[in-house]
Amino acid sequence: MIHNMSVGDVSVCANCGKEGTNDNMNTCNKCKVTTYCNAVCKKVHKKKHKKDCEEYVRLATEKHDEELKLAAELHDEELFKDPPPQYGDCPICFLRIPTLKSGRIYMTCCGKLICGGCFHAPVYDHQGNEVDIEKQNECPFCRNVAPKSIKKVVETLKKRVEAEDPIAIHNLGESTIEMGHTVFHKI
Repeated sequence: MIHNMSVGDVSVCANCGKEGTNDNMNTCNKCKVTTYCNAVCKKVHKKKHKKDCEEYVRLATEKHDEELKLAAELHDEELFKDPPPQYGDCPICFLRIPTLKSGRIYMTCCGKLICGGCFHAPVYDHQGNEVDIEKQNECPFCRNVAPKSIKKVVETLKKRVEAEDPIAIHNLGESTIEMGHTVFHKI
């Protein structure tokens, strides 16, 4: 077992037990723990110290490797931790909804926020042919036909507000109703 008998700046030779200051003592080149009063004591004690020295170095290396691994894991955890998406994912294509207003649409019929690509997708079918106008006015998520009058849009928004939909509350609050005219602001 490695014993470095030192008290403050005073060290004890592992071979003969002679005391000396840390500045005057020789240290094992491998483990850097065991001290000797001179090179002769170091050479004489080498056979006895070899097994303990190797064990100490092995344990120190394992501890160092474990600390490096833990540090790397913590670094990776912080590095790859994405901030939560502001608007979540599109419920149709599962891509992240853009933060730009022009890239997302709120559907009053079902209360879903979808990406602009999915909103405009019903214009063409799988072969690239234009879909009829009635199908183009359907919600891509719930397939309800979009209301044609502003009065119907406001009614639908009020239903979504009753369901405590935060985007509907925002849209209804942002809308201005004056003399039968409603202006909606996209969020």
